[in-house]
Parts: sequence; C-alpha cells; structure tokens
Amino acid sequence: MDRGLDVFNTLPADEARAQLLSCCAAPDWAAAVAAARPYGDRAALAATAREQLSGLPWPQVLAAVAAHPRIGQPPSGEGREASWSRREQAASTGGDQHGDDAARAELVTLNDAYEQRFGYRFLIFANGRGAGELAAAARRRLHHDEATEQAVVRVELGQIAALRVGRLVDDLTPTTASNAAPLSTHVLDTATGTPVPGLPVRLDVADPHADGGWRTVAAGRTDADGRLRDWAPGQAWTCGGYRLVFDVAGHLGDAGFYTEIPVAFVVRDTARHHHVPLLISPYGYTTYRGS
Repeated sequence: MDRGLDVFNTLPADEARAQLLSCCAAPDWAAAVAAARPYGDRAALAATAREQLSGLPWPQVLAAVAAHPRIGQPPSGEGREASWSRREQAASTGGDQHGDDAARAELVTLNDAYEQRFGYRFLIFANGRGAGELAAAARRRLHHDEATEQAVVRVELGQIAALRVGRLVDDLTPTTASNAAPLSTHVLDTATGTPVPGLPVRLDVADPHADGGWRTVAAGRTDADGRLRDWAPGQAWTCGGYRLVFDVAGHLGDAGFYTEIPVAFVVRDTARHHHVPLLISPYGYTTYRGS
C-alpha cells in the first residue's frame, strides 16, 4: 500500500491544487491533475502530470517556466519548490553546480542568448545531466523555431512535474511511531483560548553547508487539536541544532505582527522526547520545553 498516494488521493480539492502548484506553477495544470484523482499508482500520477502539459495554454506554460531558477543558478529560498530546484540541479553534477568555472560561465552566456532568442527562461530537466550535456542542449535548442521550441519546453516541464509529484507523494507519506523522531509540538492561540489547526510547521536541522545554515528535513500541519507528532523521520534525528518554523501569517491575518516564528533548540539526547509547544497571539508568543 502506498500511504503517501492514499493521502494525496484524499486531500481536499483546494489543498491538492495548492500542493501541486509546488510541482508546476500553472493553476490549470494543478486543477486538472487534482481532478483526475484517485490514482491507482504513482506511474499513473506521473503520466497525468506529463500529459496535462501538452494542452496547457501557453501563457500558463510561461508562468510555470518563470517559477524555475536559471539553470546553473539554484535559488536561495527555503520553500519546497526552491529545495527541489537545488536538489535537481545538484544531481546533475554530484553537487558541483554544473562543473567548473568555465562550464558555469558558458551556461550564463547560453542562458542570456536563449532569453534574447525566445523571450523566456531556458528550461531543461537537469536531474542527472552534466554541465556538458546541459550546455549542448542549450546550443542545439537555440536553432529551433518558435513552435519546435515550445513543444520541447512542454516536454521538459512535464518531466520535471512528473519527478516532483513523486516527491510530493513522498512528503505526504505518514511516518509511524516506530520510525519517527521523538519530537512533537502543540500550538495554542492565547487570544482565543483555542488550539490552532492546520498550521504549517517546518523542521530544519543546522547544516553549515546549506544555504542560510539550515536544511529542511520535515514539514507538516497541526491536527484538529493543534498538535503535530510522529511527523519527522527518525533516521534524520541526531544530536545537534534544530529549529521549528511556524508559519503563522495565515492564522494571525492582517492584524498579526508576526508572519513566521522560528524556535531554535539543541538536541543532546536523541532517545529523549522533545515537546516544543507554542503559545501565540497577534503581538506575542511563548515557547518552552515540554514533556
């Protein structure tokens, strides 16, 4: 049984579309893929992700392309889409960002030439492709006419979307108590005296090699009681620095002072349960080590 696919198949339509937009930033594409649920397996989901790009209106294709970073210039953001882009581009050269300085310089030049030629960003399925192959593809595609290149862009975008829907299902796969980290949180609104359901929470681990010094290892939402537990993978739970990042903007709204609240802490005993609650109000918050 594919538990992640089961979760995806049963998401509310609005949430499914929102989740899919991180795979391809085209609203009509996200709506079509969400509407085709339930999927019997991941292969069917990936096939639909590719197929729906073939007839997508070109302005939406352009919007989806614009959401991707330039090849050779991974984004510095912390969201899911930025993380996936870094992962895909790093996979092309084992993390060397497309090889040596000469290769990077050539990619910059080719990106510029492509954008001047077609008026939009050069997009390619970079996962597993080396710098030489990426540059050769860019040079070759510079000679395409408009119709030919638009067809290629749809195929490349479809391959990226198919890869990302698989990763989305991975992210949605529930963990169990046996393989989850001993970490939980509980979010309460002190202004209303009620729990905060559906609040996005991200777990980052301190990593000196990551952009900004933090690397995301788990993401989830609080349940109907404002709790989140058995959500962080146990195999990634080691001694060191962590932070929980609570995305409170949607809950607090325009009256709120905070948009997100990071709570950094240190794990010194991986066998001990770490409960990190958060009490929030429009103008203040409190956190503490719970049990």
